[in-house]
Amino acid sequence: MSLSRYALRTAGFGALYLLATVAGLATASSGAGVRVVWPAAVVAALWLVAQGRHGHRNLDVIALSVLAVLAPGHDGGLLSSFVHAVPQVVPAVLFAWLFDRWLPGYWLGHGDRFRRPGPTLTRLAAAAALAALSGAVLHKVVDTELGFSEAGYVLLRDGVAVLLGVLVVRLVRRRGGASPGGRSGDDPGRPDSRRPGLTLVK
Repeated sequence: MSLSRYALRTAGFGALYLLATVAGLATASSGAGVRVVWPAAVVAALWLVAQGRHGHRNLDVIALSVLAVLAPGHDGGLLSSFVHAVPQVVPAVLFAWLFDRWLPGYWLGHGDRFRRPGPTLTRLAAAAALAALSGAVLHKVVDTELGFSEAGYVLLRDGVAVLLGVLVVRLVRRRGGASPGGRSGDDPGRPDSRRPGLTLVK
């Protein structure tokens, strides 16, 4: 994939992240500001997973961090925005890191014929849960007024949302005849991910 096309994909994910943030802010919230749904957590996780195979994830992390700081919903100035951006970025980075190590090739559908659904779903759920746990803990650290019940809700909300988001996107993309990370034609030097082949599955 060319750098210009990669930049366009990053810009697209960035725009989607901002829209998801606005949508989340439009939902009801608790006294500590915890929203009923937070789609930005799903978009951030999918963003880093989908772009990771192109070898420039560090640039996407930087872009996500900047948008998390500049996104609406922060009060208290620039320093406060930086602090509140941490619980938005860290879970997405952790999820992408765990996803790559526990489910190599899963995003592109490599080795699906040889994967057992039970262990695969368990690993995916564990990655989503650990990422959501990091977000809940960071939210609690950043906002000391956040109750443990609200932090628990953040854990459940984001963990389930990311898990379902990955499963739904993979299902839609595979039924549409393309890999979740994009068509193989994005990179002329990369083999077609839709061709049968073997992928080492741990």
